Amino acid sequence: MQPSKKKSSKKNIIFLFLIFFLLVCLFLVQCALKGIAEPKEQEIIPEEKPVEVPIQKPIVIDTVKEDTIPQDTVQTVPTPKKEKKPEKVEKPVIDSSAIKKQDSIRIADSLAKADSLRILDSLAKLPTDSVPPTVSLVPPPGRYYEPIKLKAKCDELKCNSWISIGDTNSPQDAKKGIEYNKTGLVFFRAQDSAGNYSEWQSGEYDMASDNRCGKNAYPVPVNGKEICVDAYEYPNKAGEVPKDMVSQEQAASLCASEGKRLCYLEEWQAACKGREQNNRYSYGTSYIPSRCNSNTKAVIRSGRRTQCRSWWGMYDMNGNLWEWTATKSKEKESAFIAAGGTWSSNNQTRCTESSYSFYPQNQYPSVGFRCCKD
Repeated sequence: MQPSKKKSSKKNIIFLFLIFFLLVCLFLVQCALKGIAEPKEQEIIPEEKPVEVPIQKPIVIDTVKEDTIPQDTVQTVPTPKKEKKPEKVEKPVIDSSAIKKQDSIRIADSLAKADSLRILDSLAKLPTDSVPPTVSLVPPPGRYYEPIKLKAKCDELKCNSWISIGDTNSPQDAKKGIEYNKTGLVFFRAQDSAGNYSEWQSGEYDMASDNRCGKNAYPVPVNGKEICVDAYEYPNKAGEVPKDMVSQEQAASLCASEGKRLCYLEEWQAACKGREQNNRYSYGTSYIPSRCNSNTKAVIRSGRRTQCRSWWGMYDMNGNLWEWTATKSKEKESAFIAAGGTWSSNNQTRCTESSYSFYPQNQYPSVGFRCCKD
């Protein structure tokens, strides 16, 4: 039994030794692995946190020479330079709306310059002004009962004008006006700022002295007799606003209160058509917008349009207000004819223009009247 116990004790010792050897090997392996892992952890440390090296103040020796410095003197340790971090460059913020505005302004400027150059080029290519000025006599030709002051009115601001009495041989400057009291022809012409001359034109005046009709009324021949016709729309005063909003019955009553009556359509048209009875308008055969108040928005004071005068001396017969007459409509017996048109009738203000849509008892804001007398 003794030999078997000895063998088992040896085995135990060997087993313990192996275990101890394995433990030692494991310890060594663990140490080796630990040594390998430590540098890897150092590499993981980011560069953004450098380890600050303590700075040792250098010993400044100004007066001691190198030979006298003892060997054990502490030498100056150079200060480690800190590495500067690269500054972050902020990218400029680009305002797209501002760039668009600048581009639009630049485009607008270029277009404006191009347009101005184009306009200048077109103006340079335009032919020179060769149209003569339009000129007319003021007051207009016709019959007058008092001396008048003649002028030649031009349609341009800068204009020279001349008047010659009887013929074209004795022209006079017409700017200041020429006193006139003679029956006959008057010649006139004008020159504009471009040097263009109008042709000589003429107008006829009849200076009469036999007015039997009284103030602001003049005789008009109608079918072999003379009828006195008011010069202005009622109340027949120059410079006053004519009366509207009056019925035909009221108009007849107002005329009767002055010893007069409403004009018949035939009398009214004779006063408008002129001496030859062939004028479509009181001032002539063609429509001229500036002559009468026929293309505006309201009634004006009587006589303000001095060129809106018939040969016999009646003003504002074309435009301003429709005028009641004593003539009944043939189409409708209950209506009376009004003549002349209103302030906005334009070329429908002819001497022959009439309307039968007015009832005698009604008042209208665009209808007035003038009176006549036998």
